[in-house]
Amino acid sequence: MKQAALPFDGVTADLLRARVAAHGLELCHVEWKPGSRAKLTLYVDKPAGVTVADCERASRAASEILDPFEEQLPNYALEVSSPGLDRPLWTLADCARFRGRRITALLSAKVEGAAHLKGVLEDVQGDALTVLDEDQHRRYTVRFGDVRIARLVPEF
Repeated sequence: MKQAALPFDGVTADLLRARVAAHGLELCHVEWKPGSRAKLTLYVDKPAGVTVADCERASRAASEILDPFEEQLPNYALEVSSPGLDRPLWTLADCARFRGRRITALLSAKVEGAAHLKGVLEDVQGDALTVLDEDQHRRYTVRFGDVRIARLVPEF
């Protein structure tokens, strides 16, 4: 689950994280898509859920940090979004945070014959996830590095 490198250093990402946090939001993920119409997407979240007003505040806060990079970031669009009800689990910390929740996971290689898991994320130990697959009624342990994408299953 790798992301494209941003055209600025990690210090800037830390500044973005701090600026967004000052508005009561968590910066969960930063996605950079280069090209003639490059796009920088910031995914923000908070326990009560994200509103349009939250996204607007985060966008203004991020613009204050990014404006000095105008020459290095020409013709890009800034997008601020919630990760959604089916939030991707981008990091091991995300996985640990959502332990006990239902997830779907698409694997880069089959593990014990399975390439797709859907079930409860039971545990996170080191870089390994344990998922009780509800379809196969089996417990799988997979390396986080072997997960192409993992998402929460929305609960209503």
